[in-house]
Amino acid sequence: MKKLLLLPLLFIAVLGTASAQKVIVRTYVEKTHMSPKTGTAIGFENRFRWEYGAFFQEASLMESFMMSEEEMEALPHQYEKEFAGVYFAVPIVSREQFVVKANVRTGMSNGENFVITPSVLADYQPMKHISIGMGVGSREFRPTLQASVALSF
Repeated sequence: MKKLLLLPLLFIAVLGTASAQKVIVRTYVEKTHMSPKTGTAIGFENRFRWEYGAFFQEASLMESFMMSEEEMEALPHQYEKEFAGVYFAVPIVSREQFVVKANVRTGMSNGENFVITPSVLADYQPMKHISIGMGVGSREFRPTLQASVALSF
């Protein structure tokens, strides 16, 4: 399964470096109805501010320390421990230091469930290579909140 996911990611990386204006590295926290998740995303942004890349997200460390392995295994089947895949974001509102994007992430949850998560994310760039962001999304028809910090090169 990992080899199957690696080929499209490699293709996106090659295509992205050929046409990208920026490389963006983002770390984020997402609050879902079950628990907070922490994640990292690496992507490319073209001259039209379309962003695409790959991400990896997992249950927060605090939750992992508080629960034993047996308790983690006893959680409902739909409980998400890991979520990895690809994403793309299209600008809705775009200004010099501020952008609102429609974001879609798609990938595998816990290595076995296919998931698509839509969201709307806003980024503010107070300095040239650093931006902070907030957003709302949907997971299992329930709202999620997201906060992020990104570096662009």
